[in-house]
Amino acid sequence: MQSLCRFRIVKLSDKVQKEFALPALICADPESLPFPEGQAFYRWVIDDNGCEPITARNYLNAVLPFLTFLWFGSPSLRYTSPAEQVRHRIRDYLKEKLGCAVRPHRNGNFQVRVSQTVTGPSVRLFLTALKRFYACAILKGWYREANPLAWTDQLLTAVRPFVPQMPPASGMTLPEDRKGRVPETYFCVVSGEWQPRILDDPNLPKRLLVAFAHPRDRLIARILFESGARVGEVLGLTVGDWRRCGLRERALAVNKGSRGARIKEIWWSSDSTQSLRNYVGEDRREADPHRRALDDLPDSARLFLTHSGKSYTYPAFYANWQRACQKAQLHVTPHQARHWFVTMALCKFESLVGDKREAARQALIAYMGWRCPETLQAYDHHLHQLNFAPVHAALARLVEAGDSDPIARLSPRGNLPAEKPFISEARAEWLNQLLEEEAP
Repeated sequence: MQSLCRFRIVKLSDKVQKEFALPALICADPESLPFPEGQAFYRWVIDDNGCEPITARNYLNAVLPFLTFLWFGSPSLRYTSPAEQVRHRIRDYLKEKLGCAVRPHRNGNFQVRVSQTVTGPSVRLFLTALKRFYACAILKGWYREANPLAWTDQLLTAVRPFVPQMPPASGMTLPEDRKGRVPETYFCVVSGEWQPRILDDPNLPKRLLVAFAHPRDRLIARILFESGARVGEVLGLTVGDWRRCGLRERALAVNKGSRGARIKEIWWSSDSTQSLRNYVGEDRREADPHRRALDDLPDSARLFLTHSGKSYTYPAFYANWQRACQKAQLHVTPHQARHWFVTMALCKFESLVGDKREAARQALIAYMGWRCPETLQAYDHHLHQLNFAPVHAALARLVEAGDSDPIARLSPRGNLPAEKPFISEARAEWLNQLLEEEAP
């Protein structure tokens, strides 16, 4: 067998799988020998962490280039080397291969500033995947030291520990002033281009939507801002997902961690519904190989297609998103549309008092599909979707041009303050970190 010159995933044919009772994919090292740790890590992410196979594969794909870097750059080092040596090579990998700037932080860990050649989510994916790989290695006895990616030194700071009222993964309980959470990672990604205030700008969708060249991309972006859905959830919508909701202002989607089950509803505005009908009846029909109208499409047909009639993928959409951002002179990622949606919702909640504010937060948690066992057991999902409807309607109007004060419409009496509630940059940045962690 020819040398692969790197760690990689090898797909096996159905014939080989049946003949030798092997899985669909295996990992191989640069000498073309099996790398069972990679396969075990892949299964551990799926079986023990409840993640989708695509997530496990993304993690594995993020880890293997670093293992190749270790193999050829440090013959005496392997992933089983002492933690400090591994951390030193991680710093080298971030600098040499990813082009990042790595600087020591005064607290003892390291800050990673992304470059123009790599995105923040890509670096976060690598560091998260590698941290989980070592967690798996420690659990299974392959690694005998502390996780090189976990920062366990005692912080020499005067800040009090932050104890959230809601689980941090919900993104709903924000720290008070002069409080913060203790970092749990040795390498913390810091993006020099990110501007927290932009998430607090009600005009952000209007500034970006006009810059899209194609109505399909403008429609997808509108749905992202109006629904707060993940990009993959929107791009993965089928005609059946929309049809099962009456072809109205909502559709079923695959929630993260639902293992392919369409259990989540995402909502958008009536104007977007009309735009979607126009797109399916015109541009999509023109791109469809069989020129089918809406009534002729099967439930399995994707809603969004390329000009050649293929399923519209994230890389293709992201390229058009970047062009729109350049035209609008903005630095925004598609996932930050979800950030904007949540930040705007939290701004609206600042005007509510007492039980109304807490009920609105619980409704948002249920609508967003955050996996919070305590919340989901205590509150009925459908009930709180209904309670969240007025807030969602106001947010959808905020995306539409010409609505200058949707906040006042949240109250039946219209007695909310005219001034837009403000989330501080520190709170917005904390929220951004939480949303990045639950990003796809």
